[in-house]
Amino acid sequence: MSWDGIDRRGFLALGGGALFCTLAGHKIRGDEGQIDVDGLAKGVAVPPKVAAAEAGAGAAGAGATASAAGTTELAAFAVNGPAREHWITAEPVEWDIVPTGRDQMMNMPIKGKTKFTAWAYRAWTPNFKKPLGPGKVPGPLLEVGVGETLVVHFRNKLKSPVTMHPHGIFYSNEMDGGYKGKFTDPGGFVQKNRTFTYVWEAKPGTEGTWLYHDHGPMDPLPVFKGLFGPLVIRAPGEQAPEAEFFLGFHSWEPPITGLKESFSCINGRAYAGNTPDLRAKVGQRVGFHVYGLDNFFHTFHLHGHRWTDPDGTIIDTKTFGPADSFRLEFVEDNPGRWFYHCHVFNHFHMGMNGWYIVD
Repeated sequence: MSWDGIDRRGFLALGGGALFCTLAGHKIRGDEGQIDVDGLAKGVAVPPKVAAAEAGAGAAGAGATASAAGTTELAAFAVNGPAREHWITAEPVEWDIVPTGRDQMMNMPIKGKTKFTAWAYRAWTPNFKKPLGPGKVPGPLLEVGVGETLVVHFRNKLKSPVTMHPHGIFYSNEMDGGYKGKFTDPGGFVQKNRTFTYVWEAKPGTEGTWLYHDHGPMDPLPVFKGLFGPLVIRAPGEQAPEAEFFLGFHSWEPPITGLKESFSCINGRAYAGNTPDLRAKVGQRVGFHVYGLDNFFHTFHLHGHRWTDPDGTIIDTKTFGPADSFRLEFVEDNPGRWFYHCHVFNHFHMGMNGWYIVD
């Protein structure tokens, strides 16, 4: 399908001269070509607290421990109560946005290149002994119950300083994972081959569907390159649904990928047959955890189903914006092959759709 030589995706894509993002006062537009994040990072000074912590760690100062890889852990905080512990790296990964090469909804091929180097969070066994699988976009699910503490040992294997910043959960100022200029703590500026341990507490009142993402000095570019993932905090006594899905709505844009086209994605992929195939059975309790992490507003629409919003309204489409997150649950009663998708039409037809299959 085309209009005078312009295909459907090109017609719906972001205008080349549109503002893509702003970084340190510099306006980056969609027609500037692929952004050299590592090159930009070279111009960012190491904050004073970070430099002091590294100097102290290098001298085996208080609170510093040498890791097996010869890096240095810059924080050691006491953990109270039960803990769930993770070892996570940030690293480059070769990523294919449309691995099948087809759009199953329209039954047509996706032409052009769809591969690029993304940045991903990757889960490891304790003490980073071996990876639990490849780096993926989104990163690994972080799950914790109210009353527990989430301990994340984070190691940066990228050239640019990056971090992990959580939503929803309780943390002290030192555990924010946010870059704050000259006031930045070590957790907000984790450099290449450095390790930082984040300690986050799931206190009462934090239960819910949340997310985590990079919030370092190059924000938002590392997020747009793939550094984000889901976080769920279970209420006391909460049982996970029998079929449960975590879906991140986001975009891959040419300034990030170096590709000619924009892609509207769910969990790093675009177009039905590439985005996650979700499966459930009639009678099961089904849960969807949905969040968005790009510059756009989206909607979550599920064909053939409806659910009750927290305010009591029965709906089948929910609008959400950047870093919004929510969950919905229902008991499955309608078999078939259904669509789930964003109902912003250019997002829908640029790949933000997938299959929900009920047996």
